[in-house]
Amino acid sequence: MKILYLPVFRAAIGYQVSLGRRWSLLDHMLLVELKTNRRSLSDMAALANLPPRLVIESLINLLRSGWIEVRSSGEHTLFTATPVGAKRAEDDELLPELRRETRYASLCMDRVTGTWLRTDDLELVYEPELPEDAAVIDPIHFTLNYDDPGVRDLIYLNSSEGFDGFLPANRAPSRTYARIVLTFDEVRRGLPSYAPLKLRAEIETAASMVSDLDIEDDDLTSWTEMPDMARENVSADSIIVGGPEHLSALQAALEASKTHIVIHSCFLHPEVVRRLLPDIERAARRKVRIDLLWGLHSDPESPEKPRPIQETNQVLDTLSPNVRLRVQLSPNSSGSHAKVIVYDDRTTGKWTTIVGSCNFLSSWFTAIDVSFRTVSPRFASEILSHLISAQLPASGSWPAVVRRLNRCWNSIKLISRRHQEVGTHALNLIADGDHYACVTMARDRSRETVVLGCDLFGLAAETSVLVPLQRAAELGRKPFLFYQRPSKGLVESGRVPDVGEILKRGMTIEQIPDLHGKFLAWDKDAVAITSFNWLSTVVDGARVKGAELGVLINGPAVADILRGKLMSLGLTVTPALME
Repeated sequence: MKILYLPVFRAAIGYQVSLGRRWSLLDHMLLVELKTNRRSLSDMAALANLPPRLVIESLINLLRSGWIEVRSSGEHTLFTATPVGAKRAEDDELLPELRRETRYASLCMDRVTGTWLRTDDLELVYEPELPEDAAVIDPIHFTLNYDDPGVRDLIYLNSSEGFDGFLPANRAPSRTYARIVLTFDEVRRGLPSYAPLKLRAEIETAASMVSDLDIEDDDLTSWTEMPDMARENVSADSIIVGGPEHLSALQAALEASKTHIVIHSCFLHPEVVRRLLPDIERAARRKVRIDLLWGLHSDPESPEKPRPIQETNQVLDTLSPNVRLRVQLSPNSSGSHAKVIVYDDRTTGKWTTIVGSCNFLSSWFTAIDVSFRTVSPRFASEILSHLISAQLPASGSWPAVVRRLNRCWNSIKLISRRHQEVGTHALNLIADGDHYACVTMARDRSRETVVLGCDLFGLAAETSVLVPLQRAAELGRKPFLFYQRPSKGLVESGRVPDVGEILKRGMTIEQIPDLHGKFLAWDKDAVAITSFNWLSTVVDGARVKGAELGVLINGPAVADILRGKLMSLGLTVTPALME
């Protein structure tokens, strides 16, 4: 066993919440009924087919607001709308009556990766209390970083509260250390399950250079079993493979949306949006709010002429004015390469998230894309946190798109507070540098095979993938690599992947036409699905946070499910995958 001490800043983070009365659909329905008719309690309970107790609670709220009144005559007690209530009944929705309050949360930022964690989830030790021979990880960050999109997911909200934004920092942080316990160089205690893979990898790398302690601890629990993790029951329907499946998933999402759907695509193509316009229009006519987000104006790997955002807006402007108001294309780039859909399903009542490699607003749905679909509310809130962060301006008030996304986030957090995450498979959001940690995790934890696929093979492949997977081959694993094409930079430098040289290093590599999916699988129970081009992309400080988003899935036979989906397309990768 080893014990390391992670340097952290502990700070009080101020934020504002809105709280007060939020009207339910039942409140609105009763108000509409009482606008035109006088009804008794028993009449309304019978009409709504609900227990009288629920109707009474709703009537009390309406009475307190002055929107209804009660009159008794003889044996009858009747309710009816007041003039103010009759006017409110005509609204599309009852606006909440809220007030704002300021709250503070105690959070810690680790000084190695800049990640924020809840203070309550760490075993903190102050410097005077450190053991004399303590193994302390060297810090890299010496100032607080408030730009981490995950901070909003760490604050606690009550069921009647909504998040309204952070306050400027006005208190200096304290310096302390988090006690981390490892066995066999794997974190076992002291780090919460939501900690990013990059931080976990940095700690485990530091642990490899520290000697074991001659002590035992029986109270060690694996991070994969902690209750604070997103979970899902993964099936073949959870993993989307191929262009037609992605088109069907997008159309189904637009059809199933109840109030809001958010689509983030790295690129836009006006003709693709035109193709999707009938599905978009049908959703908008049901009063669904549709937010279309984008990351880049053009693909640097494509010779195609850039398509300005104005052309896509021109396509959307062909919608009728009332419908067009509900379909908004963000005026600002997110700077992100992520591909995401988030929507509330009117059939299941759950928020659904799709994340992967498909550019839903620029794809012709002919490529071999891979995405993952989940109804985990925790995962949906984490994804939305990144989308919101990418739309926030450096200063000033929130733009309209951020306010809309924040309302979705508040709705999801309300659901997550009421429902515990359940499922056979654990889900970890992977962002940016976490992708490198996934490769080293595959190197260290695989026992048989490692399978990696992506679109481009570029100059970054050597350090990002080839070196760690060569080590995996030396340890007796079988690494298989698949890509579609060499990157523009690689071609311009006069180099292409040398199949023979890579084979000598213990890895098999194959070029697959139309492959656009980005996935990493090892053995049978671990799969990462993402927007990240493992063999070509470089994550550095110049990119926005959340530029690459994906999911790491750990659970029974998840790699077999992906393998089966790929085999269903008759891909030439199947012989290697079957070994």
